[in-house]
This record gives sequence, structure tokens and C-alpha cells, in this order.
Amino acid sequence: MSDDSWLGYNDKSWCLYCSGSSYSFRHNGEKSAVSGPPSPRIGVYLDHRAGTLSFYGISDTVTLLHRVQTTFTEPLYPGFQLWKSAAKLLLCGLDVPLFILINLYPGGLT
Repeated sequence: MSDDSWLGYNDKSWCLYCSGSSYSFRHNGEKSAVSGPPSPRIGVYLDHRAGTLSFYGISDTVTLLHRVQTTFTEPLYPGFQLWKSAAKLLLCGLDVPLFILINLYPGGLT
């Protein structure tokens, strides 16, 4: 499998990579460091009409980690890869936009 099929390695996907202590963002194979406090949960907010895709760290506070401003010309589909076997994923659909909450740590949503 070539790298361009991975999330963030092509012009059709955007990816926030989360490790225990740091974040990075990848789009079209370009990687950039993202600053922000470690968080047990990540929120993804998509406003298709406005062309924004925002990633948030969610703990006692909500911290904007990274925002993409673009023009979406095709339908969008969420894709996820969870590295920890105990990681949980919760998709919450609003009419528009779509809010996606990812719980990265075991123990469930609090």
C-alpha cells in the first residue's frame, strides 16, 4: 500500500495525530507540529458550508488545536484510526455541522 492512501498523506484527507504528549497535523503529505496541552478527548468540528474543519482538545477546558480553512467541493467522509485497543469513538451527528468526539483513553466518556 502506498503512503498516499493513508489519512493525511493526500489532498483529500486531513489528519490530527495524537500521541500521549504531543500532536501533529498532516494534509497532502505535509506534516506540521501542533501545540496544545495533552487531552484525554479530541473534538472534531466540521462546518462544510463555511469550509472549516477544527480540532479541539477537550478536558476541563476546550482548546482549539488546529483549524483548516478551505473550500470543500466534494462530499466528506470521516475516517479514524485508533491505536489503543481500549480507545473509544463516539460520533454525534447534528444536522449541520457534524461534531465528532473521540475518547482516546479507556474509562468511557465523562
